[in-house]
Amino acid sequence: MKRLLPLALLTAALLTPIAASADLTPRQLIYQQTLSAAEAKDDAALEAGLAQLEDYPLRPYIEYARLRADLDQLTLDEVLAFSARYPDLPLEGRLRWQITTLLGARGDWAAFNRVYPTLNRPSTEQQCYAARAQLAAGERTRAFAEAARLWVAGHSQPNACDPLFERWMQAGGLQPEHAFRRVLAALGEGNLSLARYAARQNRSEQLKPHIERAISLYRDPTALLKNPKQLTRAMPEHRQILMLATERLRRRDLDQAIELWLRDRKRLAIPVEEQAYLTTRMGLHKAKRFEPDAEATLARLDPTFQLEELTEWRARLALTRLDWPEVERLIGKLPASKRAHERWQYWLGVARQRQGHNVSGELARLGTERTFYGFMAAELGGTGFTLNHEPIVLDVGALDRLEQTPAFQRMKELFELGELYDARSEWNEATAKMTPAQQHLAAHLVKRWGWHTQAIRGAIQSERWNDLDIRFPDPYPEQFERFAQRNEIPSTWATAIARQESAFWVRARSHAGALGLMQLMPATARGTAKRHGVPLRHLSALYEPETNIALGSAYLGEMYQRFGNNRVFATAAYNAGPHRVDRWLDARGRLPLDIWIETIPFDETRNYVQNVLAFGVIYDQRAGRPAQLLSERERSLLALNWPNGESL
Repeated sequence: MKRLLPLALLTAALLTPIAASADLTPRQLIYQQTLSAAEAKDDAALEAGLAQLEDYPLRPYIEYARLRADLDQLTLDEVLAFSARYPDLPLEGRLRWQITTLLGARGDWAAFNRVYPTLNRPSTEQQCYAARAQLAAGERTRAFAEAARLWVAGHSQPNACDPLFERWMQAGGLQPEHAFRRVLAALGEGNLSLARYAARQNRSEQLKPHIERAISLYRDPTALLKNPKQLTRAMPEHRQILMLATERLRRRDLDQAIELWLRDRKRLAIPVEEQAYLTTRMGLHKAKRFEPDAEATLARLDPTFQLEELTEWRARLALTRLDWPEVERLIGKLPASKRAHERWQYWLGVARQRQGHNVSGELARLGTERTFYGFMAAELGGTGFTLNHEPIVLDVGALDRLEQTPAFQRMKELFELGELYDARSEWNEATAKMTPAQQHLAAHLVKRWGWHTQAIRGAIQSERWNDLDIRFPDPYPEQFERFAQRNEIPSTWATAIARQESAFWVRARSHAGALGLMQLMPATARGTAKRHGVPLRHLSALYEPETNIALGSAYLGEMYQRFGNNRVFATAAYNAGPHRVDRWLDARGRLPLDIWIETIPFDETRNYVQNVLAFGVIYDQRAGRPAQLLSERERSLLALNWPNGESL
């Protein structure tokens, strides 16, 4: 045991400022240092820190860190004792998970069997250990059935599975059909080397040519175009080989792949439900290229309108031709539930009005919806926007009592420390068994802390769609207004971008590397900072609201100027990049603006544009400002205002 530091000296050391801790309380700083001591197994600093923390809510996290540091020496009883002390703590599940893997690696099957059944969704490694435990107990049938299931995967399995597979193979469990199934699975995952390995495990001369054919057609799917007799209806696996070859060919030549698929899917009697994924995938790729034969090709792929995504894109393609009778006909082919969606109700109204029908009643009804299409209908009809806000009358006492529960005390500390992964784990554990009303209350509690991202998720979780106080917070109004004026953009546009991009999570980071409230890519941020004279010494500054909003608004202003003060194009550019929008405009620029939005080939960008525009209306309405979904110039470009007979 190391000598304990005097309390005063430890306190001074723990209170030494560090860059990320400027806003933390003394106890939070002590917690961080004590946690580090636990992870480093510095017992002296650990004990001294714990003496100062007393009833601090995150003490269990320190205890977990200490146990985790000694995981190799832990016994199962110590882990289960921790679980018993903190049954509602997410960390107890992590510790059980970790000890389960360790016990499997040790081959301590008695202890492993005590804890393995308590896991939710065990890993593949743990599943292999479980089967090995069955082998150790003499349960060969169950263990070998599990070995067969795990072995036929299309990817390599963990090393922990090797002893199981070896025993299974030695006992003669590996049959030719297993080899064939793994070949097909591996090819489906693009793992040619594993497919070849599985092929070498085959001992059946009867299956050998089929396995070789699968690999051969994967490598050169065009060979099937020349010789369709390589695949027959008599061999069920040939259906899967056809799908593999078609998907492989799709990446090289979409039109050839479609022709191959149309020729052979019926010949091999592939059931409709098995066809759906590949047919839809190829049809969408074809549609989003906007080639002249796209509509005819989709009609061949799905002549009886069984695939609603393809029917939707057939309607979109008809929109690009301004063929209003065909738009109406195709909307009528959608399933009733899809046809009733506000998207298609809007386009049905537009199509009918362009054909001379009076649809003011239909548009008025649609205009009562708080959606992009509802706002479009309301703006076109001049009826005003309807938000359908349902504010909650909060029970402040209930809110305070919830905040004092251990789980929410821990959650608040973790949020303030920036440990959002653990804070979300606490949320998930605490709200899993709550009623929707309790979840809604919890969402308002975390909103009170400033955790807007989780509050919005809580509103969704509790299905309180009309509580706009929680779904549309406005935590930085002064900054957004100031930088909107500086960059000459509409005042709530950048706010709506931030709501869509990060839900106001200041430390948001995307998989692509975009940072902060307005999700700026590093290169974009640096270039914008240089052009506008905004200080940006380190990328970490993008986690500061002031800097992020300054740069995001400036970049948005650049897009606004680049695309002729058209927020639709500029918003699409903010999401998908200006060069893509340039290409889309070159290809489909002479379209009504609402049709251009509807036919954006990236689903994410289409939804993004619609959400940002709608969010802007909500923020303006709630702030008591005049609200417009579109500017007067943008409205003049809509389909209902478009000159007759003009399209691409």
